[in-house]
Amino acid sequence: MTRGDIDIARRRLAHQQLLTPTLTRLGEVVRRLGAIQAQDYAGAKWAAGLRTRGAVDTVVEQAVSDGSILRTHVLRPTWHFVTPADIRWMLALTAPRIKATMA
Repeated sequence: MTRGDIDIARRRLAHQQLLTPTLTRLGEVVRRLGAIQAQDYAGAKWAAGLRTRGAVDTVVEQAVSDGSILRTHVLRPTWHFVTPADIRWMLALTAPRIKATMA
């Protein structure tokens, strides 16, 4: 691995909010990533919480409960976390393909 590879890896980790999370709200994290796969609910909560400064399990559960983040089949027939602000355009974009696949 070269120094350039290490720099790229470090940048990816930073942009994924994995080195030093700067975002404090789950909705911000999900929105920045676009979506978080949530097929495995416990793993998805961990992935979202890990990227959110100060988040613990109850914070993630509260965000799901109050609708700050949604767990839905928006991108394909698997579960994802998305934000309410993004769900409509994502559904409009993906619904035709999902419907055709499911037919």
